[in-house]
Amino acid sequence: MPTYQLRKEKRIIIEWLRRLGVEFQTGFVVLNHDAEDTPIIYANQAFCEMSGFSEDEIVGFNGRFMHGSKTDPEVVRKIRDCIDARTACTYEIINYRKDGSPFWNEITVQPISIQEKGVTFTLMLQRDITDRKRTEALIKLQQETYNDIEKGYMLSVLLQKACMAVESFFQDGAKCTVMLVDENDRFRIAAGNSMPKEFHEAVDGVLAEETAVTCGAAFYRDETVVVEDITIDPLWKNHQQLAETLGLVSSWSVPIHDLEGKPIGTFGIYFPARTLPAPKELEFIEQMAPAVALIIKYSQQQADILALAYTDKESNLPNRNYFINEIKELLKEQKEGFIAFISADEYVKVVDQYGHRAGDSLVREVGKRFLRAKLPSDHVIARFSDSTIALFCLTPLGKVPDYLELLAQLDPVSIQDMELFLTLKMGVALITPNQQNADELIRHADSALSKAKLRAGESICYYENEHDESMMKDLRIANELTAAIKREEVDVYLQPKVELKTGKILSFEALARWSSPELGVIAPDVFIPVAEKNGKIRVLEQVVLKRVLTWLKKRQDQGLELSQVAINISTDHFFHHSFIPYLVDKTAEYGIEPKWLQLEITERIGFVDIDTAYKVFRQLNNYGFTSSLDDFGTGYSSLSYLQKLPVTEIKIDRSFISNMQEPQTLAIVRTIVQLAENLNMRVVAEGIETEEQRRILIALGCRIGQGYFYYRPMSLDEANLL
Repeated sequence: MPTYQLRKEKRIIIEWLRRLGVEFQTGFVVLNHDAEDTPIIYANQAFCEMSGFSEDEIVGFNGRFMHGSKTDPEVVRKIRDCIDARTACTYEIINYRKDGSPFWNEITVQPISIQEKGVTFTLMLQRDITDRKRTEALIKLQQETYNDIEKGYMLSVLLQKACMAVESFFQDGAKCTVMLVDENDRFRIAAGNSMPKEFHEAVDGVLAEETAVTCGAAFYRDETVVVEDITIDPLWKNHQQLAETLGLVSSWSVPIHDLEGKPIGTFGIYFPARTLPAPKELEFIEQMAPAVALIIKYSQQQADILALAYTDKESNLPNRNYFINEIKELLKEQKEGFIAFISADEYVKVVDQYGHRAGDSLVREVGKRFLRAKLPSDHVIARFSDSTIALFCLTPLGKVPDYLELLAQLDPVSIQDMELFLTLKMGVALITPNQQNADELIRHADSALSKAKLRAGESICYYENEHDESMMKDLRIANELTAAIKREEVDVYLQPKVELKTGKILSFEALARWSSPELGVIAPDVFIPVAEKNGKIRVLEQVVLKRVLTWLKKRQDQGLELSQVAINISTDHFFHHSFIPYLVDKTAEYGIEPKWLQLEITERIGFVDIDTAYKVFRQLNNYGFTSSLDDFGTGYSSLSYLQKLPVTEIKIDRSFISNMQEPQTLAIVRTIVQLAENLNMRVVAEGIETEEQRRILIALGCRIGQGYFYYRPMSLDEANLL
């Protein structure tokens, strides 16, 4: 078919669709199914008005320019499949206007084929159904509220759902809060997980007066208040620095009323850019306030009923019945997590000295602190027995030690004018694919607590299940390592790097060593991977750094000769934003010149981000630190990126040194030595254990090495004697 005829057919069809779209005021686009990436070849005026894009900005592009973070990729895929299959379908999806605001878009896909001409188009009818979706969201929220209240969900969880529902209809970065006013006329944060903790800390407890930010004005005036620019509005004069730090630019707030019409709090929404509400947006926010009031009302009513059956009246914590019922429901989600039974050693002493009411107060105060801890939303805290608090939490198992550490960091508790520093014992049962039975988990946690009580001081005991032995080992090490770092149990040993021919010590490598009172001596190849997995590696390496700097400073103060010390740095630490500033600050604090420190980085650093790695190495060089590439030769791209990394030294991995009797391995070692020489880098052979290895390396031109043949790792005091 000639090109001009094809264009003519398209023009005829598009002109017909244009008239149709104008007549019915329906937004639509036409896609060229036969062209690559299925571009838009026509968009009518109604679609342009709906999306905010001009026709010139649309034609020739695929419709994905309207996608954003809230766009469901699964719905996108279904629409794509429908277009490819040339079948009709209708889907609802969140798309984005040109100004960045999301809207609910009903898309009807309709293929158009002219068989005698062999031409196929795809017509996509578009409707903005945001208003309907808002109404549906309000109805759904009310329906779910009744069900959630029946399940005993906390008020904060229910209110957070309202916040999330509203946030989904506004631009990315919009954040909602619910603030209730207490009996002292002060704001209390009831919901607002999107807001950083800095906001909650600054606003929680603020007097609910007219000059107290947008929510204060809305509550005091009992009307909707809109602040377009927080930076200049007098309502924010006492919190403008906070708003600037958190990137808050506009805020709207509506009052929440009780049954008598008295304001009891506010529903607020905050934006990262200047934003004024459209009439329908403001109407939606104002409709949400009564829904929130309804949540509060029914939640309080249900709470009064449940309190009689599921609350320990002495401590005001949920009781044993509530805990058991709740975890049975949550276990149905088939997720990982843990149950912990927690008791304070001081409970019995407090009861003996002050009576059971004082013991109740102790449990109540501990429970309050646990409730304030930043645990995942799926958690339950209850008083299980007189002295025991039970905690249920759904979380990936790798995060369990972190949460237990968080719980252990209790502030002192005041009982009868006496300040107590509590000694907590924890018994933990893990929720795994092999263990999802509530009764068994409770029994296991109780059994583990009994073992924990037999130990001196703070202790955490896991119930050991033979099916999860490996996982349990990692968790025990992670727990003990955290405590070991705090107690400064992690030691540093030094292993010399020497001149191969003479054995003269040229420098040292610092190596972390750990002997645990509970677990015994833990090998570095065991506890270092655990530290990496559980996010403790950066703290561990900072401990090593400070130990090395202390040793160097002591020698410097005594007028002794200094030797360079190499410190191993993990990939996560190397790329962390605080890595170089921390190095610079610490060397300055101890008065040690950077040249006395060398940073050993595994060669796999290049696989992560070669460009960023180059910049970090350059910064290290500029400050005077030297760098070494550790484990060289064990990766796959060493030769290709070595020239890009400005390091001064490469270390041949010990696996090559131990196998130099093999011709292929010997050829690799020879190549590495020659490569280092050609690049003006120093090469160090690791793991030298025999005279034969030393002789071969010298013959190959390698001048520096380390290993048991020369020195084993030694304590800092032993290194002082060399």
